[in-house]
Amino acid sequence: MVATGVCFTLPVAAASPLAAHRAVYDISLKSAEDRSGISGAKGRMVIEFSGDGCEGWTVNFRMMNQFFLAGGKSRVLDSRSSMWESGNSDQLRYVQRQFVDSKLQEEKELRAKLASDNTGGSGAITKPNEEIFSLPEGVTFPVDHQLKIVRAAEAGESRDETLLYDGSDGAKPAIAITFIGTRRDAGEDQTDAKLKDVNGLHGWPVSISYFKPDKRDQETPEYQVSMVLYENGVSGEMSLNNGEFVLDPKLTDNKLHEINPCK
Repeated sequence: MVATGVCFTLPVAAASPLAAHRAVYDISLKSAEDRSGISGAKGRMVIEFSGDGCEGWTVNFRMMNQFFLAGGKSRVLDSRSSMWESGNSDQLRYVQRQFVDSKLQEEKELRAKLASDNTGGSGAITKPNEEIFSLPEGVTFPVDHQLKIVRAAEAGESRDETLLYDGSDGAKPAIAITFIGTRRDAGEDQTDAKLKDVNGLHGWPVSISYFKPDKRDQETPEYQVSMVLYENGVSGEMSLNNGEFVLDPKLTDNKLHEINPCK
């Protein structure tokens, strides 16, 4: 059985001097377990990042895939989300919609806010069902987390562990464990380097594994994202692993946008 959608928190440009951008990826199937029932896949993924430190940051995400199944059948999965995070990363709004063969299957809307003393936070889900929830101490929102990873890479660090809340799993946060590889200089073993907006930039191989907090010690993560992370915040060569199948997005187009300085 094919899941109705796959949600990944992807590294994006977080703040100046990192670049607001629109990145387009063509997707193919890298591998699949027999239990998934998937024999092939093709699709496209688009990530758009915009905003500033005054009005906040917006990340729009869409991934549409056609999965080819046993018996010659196929299914089109379309995952769309929009996230807004305040400039000081203490507020978050998240909307997600999942379509299967053009029919809406799942919808989420929520908001969350962190306490100023880093003691946790609270939130409210309005769809699919109304729910008030709390967030634990030390939780971090996505843009703040991604900026943390870029800074860690630039500082030569190799590992980060963060309690992350991005809204994709309702009221539940995740433990994000990140491994950062050795910096690759511009053009060194990077298949995306021909694209003008990453040409001449160095990057790092990065792998982020996501675990449920109550399953922190399990060997296999809930899902895993691996990519080349460029110094301007663009994610290049990538692998998306949800356990049953692995998708292989290739960066085919990237356009940078200006971020106005916060006044």
